[in-house]
Amino acid sequence: MLNKLETAKSDKSDKEVFDTSSVKTLGQDGIFEEVNVAVDAAEAAHLKLIKLTLEKRREIIQGIRKIIMSNLEEISKLAVEETNFGRVEDKIEKNRLAALKTPGVEDLEPTAYSDDNGMTLMERAAYGVIGSIIPSTNPTSTVINNGISMIAGGNSVVFNPHPMAKKSSCFTVSLINQAIIKAGGPPNGNPTTAQTLTPVPLNFLAQ
Repeated sequence: MLNKLETAKSDKSDKEVFDTSSVKTLGQDGIFEEVNVAVDAAEAAHLKLIKLTLEKRREIIQGIRKIIMSNLEEISKLAVEETNFGRVEDKIEKNRLAALKTPGVEDLEPTAYSDDNGMTLMERAAYGVIGSIIPSTNPTSTVINNGISMIAGGNSVVFNPHPMAKKSSCFTVSLINQAIIKAGGPPNGNPTTAQTLTPVPLNFLAQ
């Protein structure tokens, strides 16, 4: 795997790998240049998200599933072309699985207990803003799975893409944010950074 990583890296110059000119920035569809700005936007989105009902979250997740399925082949091709990992037909199946089988709010049913002392109602609460590092091996399916899971739990998530999977990651994030807004959810619920979190050469990581 390390040899494959180094081979893929050698096919691209450092400038090409870390160039952000080809992705949308400045908060458009959740894409930001700076991590701190993305985190602030995600926090604002979280505060709005936790005020939504579970049924509204269900609608948002259904919208995410729908937009991913509508762009299934495109995001799969982009991931393979950008990273040189895997085959398009396999990526399609992985992305399809993530879109359709990632659990939503159905696992968040409240539980009630009662005895002689009264009744206790247990409801699962959100954590807040979650950080997620996107791998180069399965960038798009990771974004899809984590995005649906976080929204279901009332959390927002800041994605940090691998340098070799920046375009496909950002494109998938933008699709998810479009779906969230269209379904009546807050903007930037799943933001990402156009700049990578740890922009260091792959041969250094492999040592």
